[in-house]
Amino acid sequence: MEEPELLYVTCKNCGSPVPTGVRLTGAVYEIEIEEQHELTCPNCGTVAKYTKVAFHILPTTAAS
Repeated sequence: MEEPELLYVTCKNCGSPVPTGVRLTGAVYEIEIEEQHELTCPNCGTVAKYTKVAFHILPTTAAS
């Protein structure tokens, strides 16, 4: 069975995807909208706080 997709935010400094550590499961609906998640960008090292409103999956490209 395939794992649910990992959710990301977009770095406020460099625009790179930052993994949230949260997967797209029913549990994500239990996270409070205003709950702050402090995350560190793996690209530039910026530490910033995000709410689940900023969570998204990464775009995929269609296989030809």
